[in-house]
Amino acid sequence: MQPDQRAARRQFLRVFAVASLAFVGLVFLSDFVVDANQDADWRYAVALLPLLPIATWVVASVRYHRLIDELQQRIQLEAIAFAFTGTAVITAGYGFLEFAGLPRIGWVWVWPLMGGLWLVTDWLIRQRRL
Repeated sequence: MQPDQRAARRQFLRVFAVASLAFVGLVFLSDFVVDANQDADWRYAVALLPLLPIATWVVASVRYHRLIDELQQRIQLEAIAFAFTGTAVITAGYGFLEFAGLPRIGWVWVWPLMGGLWLVTDWLIRQRRL
């Protein structure tokens, strides 16, 4: 990987990590505030606060993909394809297990699952283990 691409990757991972921490914090904060203020009209705006870090993920991802070469784009495509399909299998499988009695999980965790699978798969491809 070229030095300029390494810098772009480091910047992307830094933004992704900070946005991920913000996402988790805002999910818990917004859940707490909404639960404590069930009658407030502004609870919908608070419930949507975790979308801000998600928007940051989207912008950072597109920016990063514009900076990398064709090989890196192919690696990213494979990692994203695996994350997309892996998320489909995991969420569908858990959905079927909910029929059997497992507790419901909020949809809010689907995107972090996909992002986590993307990062792990990207790492595995780079290590030539997948």
